[in-house]
Amino acid sequence: MTKSIRLRPEEADELAHLVANTAYSEAALMRQWVLVGMERFRVSEAIHAYQEAEVDLRGAAERAGLSVAVLLEEMAARKVVVLDAPEDFGPGLEALRRTWPKDQVT
Repeated sequence: MTKSIRLRPEEADELAHLVANTAYSEAALMRQWVLVGMERFRVSEAIHAYQEAEVDLRGAAERAGLSVAVLLEEMAARKVVVLDAPEDFGPGLEALRRTWPKDQVT
């Protein structure tokens, strides 16, 4: 499917400059940039939904199209606070609690 966009002259000039120094076609680069932008948007929207308590951590990960672990890494990179909801972390957190009881952690 073909989509089109409108660029201001200075944006078109910048695009031409970026493409001129690569072995890729303009269409290939634009497609890649759109896909990267879509992924970033999906992740941002999922994190926002999580912060607004619209979804739990797993729900946010599903919306973002990521695993919970990767979403947590992304949230850490963006300095997003993970809400205090141990159930979001699933059985893995409980297993860690049993392995290292509070009185053994210094």
